[in-house]
Formats: sequence, structure tokens, C-alpha cells
Amino acid sequence: MDRVFRIQKHLWICLILGFLNAADALFTHQLLQKGGRELNPLMRGLYEYDPTIFLLVKFFFTYLIIAIGFIPLKTRIQVLLSIALVVYIIVIVWHFIINIWLVK
Repeated sequence: MDRVFRIQKHLWICLILGFLNAADALFTHQLLQKGGRELNPLMRGLYEYDPTIFLLVKFFFTYLIIAIGFIPLKTRIQVLLSIALVVYIIVIVWHFIINIWLVK
């Protein structure tokens, strides 16, 4: 009997990516409130227009990333997800470094 709902092997990567994307949104918002600067020009413009819309867009992308975890993907796309995971881990570490530096 074939299951209607099948867990994809890349679901964990997408769940972690979604969590890191949401954390990035919150850390970025916090740093921008302290006078930091958004490096992504598109997101910077969105934040300058309205911080709430910035957060809604970031959380919408979080939802999309998690939803992708339930879709069958080719191996090449799964590799790209793994690369994105490494990049987001670096971004979150960078946020921690900046926050520690700003506290001093």
C-alpha cells in the first residue's frame, strides 16, 4: 500500500533552513533597530519601506522553504539546499558575532 504522504529525505534540511531563515529575519531586525545595515539591497529597500512587511516576506520565505521539504526533488537541487544550509549557518554565526561585538 503506497502512502499518500511521504517524508522526503531533504525535509530535515528544509526544516533547519526555515528555522535559520526565521532566525536571520529576527536577528536582522534586531540589528537594524540598533543602527545596523542590511547588506541585501532588495531586503534593505523593503525594510526601509516597512519593517513589518520585511518580516512578513522573510517569514513567507520560511514557509516556502519548509514546504519544499515535502516535494520530491532531484539530487542536484538537494545539493543546492545543502549548500544553502551551510551559507545560512555562516550568516547566523555572523549575527552572533555582531551581537556579541555590539554588547561590548
